[in-house]
Amino acid sequence: YLNPPYNKFIQWQYKRLFSKGLIAKGTHPVVWCPKELKVVGDHDRPDEYAGIGPEEVVIIKFRGEDGLVYPCLTYRPETVYGAVNVWVNPDYEYLIAKVDGELWLLGEYGVRELADQDREVSVEGKVRGIELVGRYVSNPVTGWRVPVLPALFVDPDSGTGVVMSVPAHAPYDYAALEDLKKGLASRYGVSPEIVEKVEPVSIIKLEGYGDRPAETLVRRMGVGSQLDREKLDAATRELYSREFYHGVLKEVFGKWAGRTVAEVKEELVEELASRGIAVRHYTLPRPVYCRCGSRTHVKIVKDQWFLKYSDPRWKRLAHECIDGMRFLPDDVREYFHKQVDWYGDWACTHKGELGTPLPWDPDWVLESLSDSTVYMAYYVLAKYLQHPESYGIDWDRLSDSFFDYVLLGEGDPEEVARETGISVELLERMRREFLYWYPVDLRISGKDLMPNHLTFFIFHHVAIFPREHWPRGIGVNGWVLVAGEKMAKSKGNFILLRQALEWWGADATRFAEAYAGNSGLDDANFEPEMADRAVDLLVDWYEFAVENYGKGRSEWLPVDDWFRSVLYRTVREVEREMEEANFKNALVKGFFNLQNSFKWYLRRCGEPNRELLKRFIEIQTLLLAPISPHICEEIWEKLGKEGFISTAKWPEVKDEYIKPEMERAEEIVRRVLDDVQEILRLVKGEYREVVIACAAEWKYEFLKKVAEEAGRGAELREALKTAMMSVSAPHRREAGRIVKILIRNPRPLQLLVNPDVEFNSLCSAASFYEKELGVKVRVVREEEAATRGKLALPARPAILVE
Repeated sequence: YLNPPYNKFIQWQYKRLFSKGLIAKGTHPVVWCPKELKVVGDHDRPDEYAGIGPEEVVIIKFRGEDGLVYPCLTYRPETVYGAVNVWVNPDYEYLIAKVDGELWLLGEYGVRELADQDREVSVEGKVRGIELVGRYVSNPVTGWRVPVLPALFVDPDSGTGVVMSVPAHAPYDYAALEDLKKGLASRYGVSPEIVEKVEPVSIIKLEGYGDRPAETLVRRMGVGSQLDREKLDAATRELYSREFYHGVLKEVFGKWAGRTVAEVKEELVEELASRGIAVRHYTLPRPVYCRCGSRTHVKIVKDQWFLKYSDPRWKRLAHECIDGMRFLPDDVREYFHKQVDWYGDWACTHKGELGTPLPWDPDWVLESLSDSTVYMAYYVLAKYLQHPESYGIDWDRLSDSFFDYVLLGEGDPEEVARETGISVELLERMRREFLYWYPVDLRISGKDLMPNHLTFFIFHHVAIFPREHWPRGIGVNGWVLVAGEKMAKSKGNFILLRQALEWWGADATRFAEAYAGNSGLDDANFEPEMADRAVDLLVDWYEFAVENYGKGRSEWLPVDDWFRSVLYRTVREVEREMEEANFKNALVKGFFNLQNSFKWYLRRCGEPNRELLKRFIEIQTLLLAPISPHICEEIWEKLGKEGFISTAKWPEVKDEYIKPEMERAEEIVRRVLDDVQEILRLVKGEYREVVIACAAEWKYEFLKKVAEEAGRGAELREALKTAMMSVSAPHRREAGRIVKILIRNPRPLQLLVNPDVEFNSLCSAASFYEKELGVKVRVVREEEAATRGKLALPARPAILVE
C-alpha cells in the first residue's frame, strides 16, 4: 500500500457499498486502450474526452451479390425500411474479415472493436473502396436490390466504415446523393443511370418538414455539399431528435404503423435480431484517446466489478440529494439530475495500476475516479492517521469498526478502542471533529469533473452517510486561463504558486485571482498585469487608511448622506456576490467602484466627514479582507482595533442608511456636469452663465406612469402607449417627442426621482458646478427658462449657455 490508512478508508467504503448490493461482478462494455490493455476511465484520458462512454447501436447486415456482408452500423435501425443504397469511402482500403463464420466488409477500427466484443474475428483479405462501387446488395427488410455508391463523408475508422443510405431522413445521405447527381458520380466511374434511379423513400411522417425531411433541412440550412459538416451535424441532430419523439411511422412498417419511433424502437430491434438481420453492438459516439495517445474502442470485459449506478433506489436517493443542494451556478442542477439518470453500471476496477486493491478480490485495483468520492471525510482523520507516531496509532490494527464509529457513529467506542489500540478519548475526539465539519457545505471543482467525480461524489455520499451528512452544495468553475490563454506546459505559460508568491506575494496574488472571474462555467482569466497593479493598489490603500483614519470635518452635509448610502448599499451587494462565489463582481463593486465613489465624494465636498471617513476605512478594509487578508490584518491593527479582522463582525447594514433616490439624484448631478463640460467645449466665443432647467412637473408624472407600467411587466413601447393616454391635450405633442427620445435612450426612466429632489440636488450642487466650470451657474424650473427649456426631461435637464 502506498498510503495504508487511506487505502483502508477506501476499502471500508467499498465494503459498505458491497454490503448494500451496490457492487456487482459481470460482463460489461468499457472504453479500452489496445496499447496499454486497460480500461480507460475519465482520468486516464485527456479532459476533452471526459464523460464519453459506450453507447449501444445496431449493425444491420446487407448481403452483397459478391458474397460479402455489408454491415451498416446505425443509431436508427428503423430507417432500414427506407434504405435505398449503401455508402463506402472510395478512397479507403477495406478489410474482408470472417466474423462468426461470415465474411464482413469492415474498416480496421471495426475489426478491432468487433474482436473485443466476444466475436470470433479473423482478417481474410483487403479490397479498395473504389472496387466496391457499383456492386449490389440486398436490403434485408424490404428485399430491394440497392447499389453500393461512393461517399466522401464516410469515415472508415468510425463504426464499421459502411453506411446504409436513407436520403429521405438522413441529411448526410441526401447531400451525398445530390453530390453524385451534380457530377461526383462520373469521378468514380458510376453510371448516371444508376444514380438517377436512387430516389429517397419517405417512411416517417413529421409535421412541418414535408415528405422528405432531410431535403427540407438541407435546403433550409443552405448545405453546399456532403462536406459541409457543421451544418449537416446540426441538421442531423434536429431531425433525429424530432423524428424519434414526434415522427409517426408510415404503412411500410406494417404492425408498427401509426406509432412513434420512441415507442417501437426496442421491439423492432428485437425482431430484426431474431431474424438474423441485425446484431447489437457497442461503440463510442466519437473518437476517444487514451493519455498514451492510442485511440480507444469499446471492449466487452468479463468478470469485471461494477458500481451499480443503474440501481433505481440509488438513483432515487441521488435525486433527493440534488433537490436539496445548492449549486453555483444554479443552472447546473438539472445537468446533475440528467447525469444521475444517464448512468448505467460503471466499471470501477482495473488491473496492473496503482491504487487501492478491492478488499475481496485484490487482483483488481479501484480506478482513480471510483476511489475519489468521499475522501472529504478523510480530511478530518488525516491529521491523526497520517501521523500515527504522535497519537499512538498502529496502522495494522485499523479496522472497519474504527471507520464505522468515527464516520457513522456506529458501534461501542470501548470495543473499538480494544480492537484498534486507539484510546476512547481520541476516538471520541475524532467523532466530535467529524460531526463539527460534516456535511460538506460546498464542494468546488472544474466543469470537466461534472459528469464523473462530482456525480460520483453525490452517489457515494447518499449510499454511505445518513441524510444529515449528505453534501449541501457544489460549485463548478471553468478552465483557468493566463492572460487569455489556456495554461499548457508546452506553451510555458503556466504559473506555479511559489512563483506567484515570489513575484507578487499572497495578497496581490489572491487579489488577481479574485479578479479572474466569477462563479460559473466561463473560464477564469488570471492576468499577471492585474497582479502587478494589485501590489500598488494594496500598498496605496494601506497608506491611505493608516494616515487618514480619524481625520476630517465634524459637520454633516447632504452629500454625506449620499456617500453613506453608497457605502452600505455596497456592503449588501458585496455580501450577495460573495454568497454566490462571484468574487470578481464582489471585488469590482467592493473595491474599484467604491473607491471611485469615494473619489467623487471628495471632489464634491473637498473634505470628508470624520465619522463617515472612519467608517469607510473600516468597511473598505473588511470588504477586502477575505481577498487580501494579510495586509488587512496590518491595517486593522494600525487602526487600533481589537482582535483579528478575520474574526471581526461583518458590517451591519441599516436600511435607513440606504437612500436609492438620493443616489439617483447624485448620478443626475454627475451626468449634468459631464454634459455641461461637453457643451462648453463646443461653444465658441465668450459666455457668462450656464442655466440648468429642470423639466416641468407633468413630464415627471408621465415618466412615472411609464415606469409603473414597465414595472408591471409591460414592454417599453406598450408602457409608453399606455402612459400617453393619461397626458392632457396641451402636452400630447411634446409627449410624442419624449416617447421618441425614450425609445432611443430609456436612461431617464432608470434615474427618475421626485421633481423636488432633482431640483434641490442640482441647486445644492450649483456652487460645486461653479468651482468645477469657472462660470456662474443658475438652476431654474422649465417654466422660468427660455423656449429651449422645453427640451428638459426628468433626469436630463436642459442646459442653456448665455
